[in-house]
Amino acid sequence: MAIVYQHIRLDTNKVFYVGISLKYRRAYEKASRRNNIWAKIASKSDFKVEILKEDITWEEACKLEIELISKYGRIDLGTGSLA
Repeated sequence: MAIVYQHIRLDTNKVFYVGISLKYRRAYEKASRRNNIWAKIASKSDFKVEILKEDITWEEACKLEIELISKYGRIDLGTGSLA
C-alpha cells in the first residue's frame, strides 16, 4: 500500500513538494534522491511533512499525485510552487 505526502515550507506555509512512497520514512528523508530545486528550498527553510492519504493502491497514489501537481504547479515550468 502507498502513501501520498507533501512538504510545506515553515517560512511561507506553502507546499513545495508532493510525493508518493511505499514507506513512511521516505516522506521524512531530508536529502536522499530529491532534485536540486527541492534541496535549495530545504536549505533556506525548515519544512513539515503532511501525510495526505495512506493505505491506498499505487495507482490511486499516482492519480492523486498528478492531481496535486496540477493544482500547485511546478517552479521549473513557471506554473507554481513545486520543486
